[in-house]
Amino acid sequence: MRQAMRARSAGLWVGVLFGVLVSACGVDSELMAPEGEAGEEAVSTVEAAHSRNEPLPEPRPTALFGPKVAYGGGKYLVVWQDVRDGGIYGARMKPDGTLLDPEGLRLNTHPERDFGRNPNVAFNGKDFVVVWDSTDGVDGTRLAPNGAGPGPVFTVISSGEVSGDVGIACSRKLCLVTFNVDSDEGSDIAGLRIGPDGSRLDDTVIFISDSPVTGESAVAWDGKQFLVVWTDSAGGLDTPDIYGARVKENGTLLERGGFPIGAAPGMQRTPAVTWTGRRFLVVWGDMRNGTDWDVFGARVRSDGRVDDPAGLPISTEPGDQRFPGVAHHNSKSLVVWDDTRAGPHRIWGARVEEDGDVRDPTGFAISGGELGNEFRPAVAYGSDRFLVPYAASSVADEPFTPNFILGKRVKHDTRVMDTPALVFTRSTSEPAASLVEPRSE
Repeated sequence: MRQAMRARSAGLWVGVLFGVLVSACGVDSELMAPEGEAGEEAVSTVEAAHSRNEPLPEPRPTALFGPKVAYGGGKYLVVWQDVRDGGIYGARMKPDGTLLDPEGLRLNTHPERDFGRNPNVAFNGKDFVVVWDSTDGVDGTRLAPNGAGPGPVFTVISSGEVSGDVGIACSRKLCLVTFNVDSDEGSDIAGLRIGPDGSRLDDTVIFISDSPVTGESAVAWDGKQFLVVWTDSAGGLDTPDIYGARVKENGTLLERGGFPIGAAPGMQRTPAVTWTGRRFLVVWGDMRNGTDWDVFGARVRSDGRVDDPAGLPISTEPGDQRFPGVAHHNSKSLVVWDDTRAGPHRIWGARVEEDGDVRDPTGFAISGGELGNEFRPAVAYGSDRFLVPYAASSVADEPFTPNFILGKRVKHDTRVMDTPALVFTRSTSEPAASLVEPRSE
């Protein structure tokens, strides 16, 4: 690693620019196996329980922060940071809403590096690959869509200078994992490629960014190369911008330091990115209009050209719209975000066409208010519908306060399929908690 990787400088990152670390929005892989190849369920007791109509475990607030989600092999996998042992949990769901892992699967089974945070997930054409910040680097595991696994925990990188959000996207040959590298001078975005078995393919870290303070990375794959996007202090410590850089499948970095994607007055933060089949669509939280956050986006071509250098306004309603996620199918992307236009945090969405047209300029409501505040969404597409999981609690994203992970399925025409919401955090071992809590005003 470079000479600047010495003492960790999380205090600089947290105190000067980005506050409490937050999860960057989820990466949606376009790679998905035909549903007929999903195979028999490895967890046969789950199917047996469904056939006997046994009740699911009680909903419990076991999650911390928001979820990530991917689709492959005819299943969704939702992952999150959990208060239980290991810290990283997930649950598979069929497109019809059947929850296959009612108490969640412990994904971090490492006997020594038994604490994980900030998980992310992608599908590599065969398995789900889950990676997370282990506080001493980045670890990961694999899980088959049929429930086989999780596999042994593998180490992407072991270093006390690595921290923060972890990005991941996969081709059918390998995955690119991105993370923060802290030093006395600031924080860099770096990446490593891993093989299908989790083995590391690079001898040295690929340093991507070139500004004093960077973070909040996300990644997408277009069939030939990766686009890494991140929050970059090139626009100033108090007014960061969104930057991007392309990385070839062989690890070649095409733009050292990256290029601007979302550069405007005020702060631009927490980017998410997906490949649409013709372009990348990058979305982010944007404060160019004053004191409230909005959601903006830009389309980026495979050669790095930015079609919307001034940004596409996706949601500029009253209140805050931030922490967006994005997934794509056919000619439309679904952008989702955390919205406070009516006071409490709720999940809203809008469709964006391939030509940049926003089909739903005022957005449409996705979450239904089962809890006082619903926040930090992710989104993935599969089997003719989008799945939007999100965090939910009686308080709004209180640090280190356990919350629920809920979800809604959304059709292409904006129909929301699940009332009440799907519940992913269930347990027989945690203290009981009601799903219907007093709402915060």
